[in-house]
Amino acid sequence: MLGENDVLVLNNTKVIPARFYAKTENNKEIEILLVSPVSPDNLTWKILASPKKHLHAVETLHATSLRHATSPPHATSLLSINVIDPDTIRLNSYNDLQIILNGIGTMPLPPYIKRKSETIDVDRYQTIFAKESGAVAAPTAALHFTKELLNKIQNRGTEILYITLHVGPGTFLPIRTNDIREHKLLPERYYTDKEVWEKILQAKKNKKRIIACGTTTARTLEYIALSDKLSGLNGLYITPGFEFKIVDSLITNFHLPKTSLLVLISSFIEWKSVKKIYDEAIKEKYRFFSYGDAVFVSLQFT
Repeated sequence: MLGENDVLVLNNTKVIPARFYAKTENNKEIEILLVSPVSPDNLTWKILASPKKHLHAVETLHATSLRHATSPPHATSLLSINVIDPDTIRLNSYNDLQIILNGIGTMPLPPYIKRKSETIDVDRYQTIFAKESGAVAAPTAALHFTKELLNKIQNRGTEILYITLHVGPGTFLPIRTNDIREHKLLPERYYTDKEVWEKILQAKKNKKRIIACGTTTARTLEYIALSDKLSGLNGLYITPGFEFKIVDSLITNFHLPKTSLLVLISSFIEWKSVKKIYDEAIKEKYRFFSYGDAVFVSLQFT
């Protein structure tokens, strides 16, 4: 399927153990998920909290749970956390974020996985080429790749390139508006090397097929083409009628109804084709969600 006329673009973001538990001064436990950093030192974050009501009129939290952390309990001391507002916290530590989260954090599995994060998820919920730390959700279409498979693809003459988009929890938020065009995506941080982008543009000019692995990669490539910015915040929400300027083919998992992910797929190929693919997936009992199966779809390409 892949050959010398193809360029495969992958998202090399790395999932951080962004979920942890803390207690208020009156002993109320709160589950916290880091969403996006808002300070240069990476210690002040926008968050999602459950139950959020416990954060109102609270000034300080203490990280408490090391039950499922990626490092043993002795790896960190009890962490004090300042509550700036119900959506923002600051981690009080002289350590950098990675050290802190290795001690208190767990892998942020999607909400539809109804179990606690386990040790196996540290590796399983991560692509084999994950490099740039910052995501709080995995680019799941890329979980299908192994080193052996990537070697086979390269041996066929396919060029493999890497971009970065730090996937946020917004990727799982359902569409709640009656008009899908009114839905908003939470902006996510991205960056791409100038050399990589120039290779993609040259490949496009040479009529090579650009294959995006995952909706995160597709959105990043199309946003760069629209904005001409190699880094920043990407809140591009792709809906039917969108003109794809870069991506010719897409590798993607099977998605839930009423999600921006399914809307993107329906924007890439016509809805009747999407329905046919999903009818077949349901009939053959394909696996959906993050640890599920994938599909390869293409625009007409010559």
